[in-house]
Amino acid sequence: MTRINMFSLIGCLLYLLHFAYATLIMNEIVGPDSVESGSTDELILDCDFEANGEEDVVLKWFYNGMEDQIYQWIALNKNAYAMGSLKDLIDPTYKVSDDPNSMMRALRFKDVDSALSGNYTCKVDTADEVKWLTKQVIVYSPATSFQIFLFGVEDQFQGDEVVLCEATNISPRPDFSLHVSGSNGSLDDLELFNPIREEIPNEDDSYNVSIRISFNSSYLEPGTTKFSCLLSIPGTNYSDTRSMEHFVDYEEEPSPFELLNEEYASFNYPSNFTEESPSEDIENGSNRIASVVLLGCTLMFSLLLTM
Repeated sequence: MTRINMFSLIGCLLYLLHFAYATLIMNEIVGPDSVESGSTDELILDCDFEANGEEDVVLKWFYNGMEDQIYQWIALNKNAYAMGSLKDLIDPTYKVSDDPNSMMRALRFKDVDSALSGNYTCKVDTADEVKWLTKQVIVYSPATSFQIFLFGVEDQFQGDEVVLCEATNISPRPDFSLHVSGSNGSLDDLELFNPIREEIPNEDDSYNVSIRISFNSSYLEPGTTKFSCLLSIPGTNYSDTRSMEHFVDYEEEPSPFELLNEEYASFNYPSNFTEESPSEDIENGSNRIASVVLLGCTLMFSLLLTM
């Protein structure tokens, strides 16, 4: 074997050994899945990776896809650079550790508001490999107002009663629902009430939402009906509830005969009325009885006319 062939073989072996021991491992993006706007002064997303034996490590962060690059750090350099649509919100001097191979792999946002909601991709390039991870982060704002109302008969609504649920200035777009529970605990199908839903976006990307139903109490089960409004934001642990109860008691109107009996029951003889009472007391009592009899006849005559 010539000297040249020997060196070539050694070079190939060294390259193979380097390739065998050089590994790039992407562990995870460490950070919250959701955070309330204004609840903290900073948001940190740490791209946890291992580049064992790798050379020319370059880390890049992207926002909502691979076109908007917002951060770059070359491991051989001490400085990182913020760029793209979130440039003014990123702190490029933040160090997650003192390890020169990973110290500037994390993103630190100086202000936390709904503008940071989105998908973040951490991409690591080496001389041999390219790998990446993506994480969704939701920065949400609770509703500034969340209420439930019960209205009576009003011209602008159809039906005898109206239940209205509304929430304002919530971000991002929420899930909003209204549930009706009867006195026996069963849930009624909301669509039977022909719900009217409204969703109005605001200029700051928040939403005003409402649900309204009209109903007649005579169609509800006797007892207590519970109306519950549920508000939540998908992808977060934020949820809230407002509820109210509406009591229905069916009382039948008294019949004419029941009215007559009540009139008889309410009749009181004079306290000094006896067989020897003065004639004027007897006359007053007789007049009262005659009035009651006349009322009874009138009611019976009214019934005959309606039959």
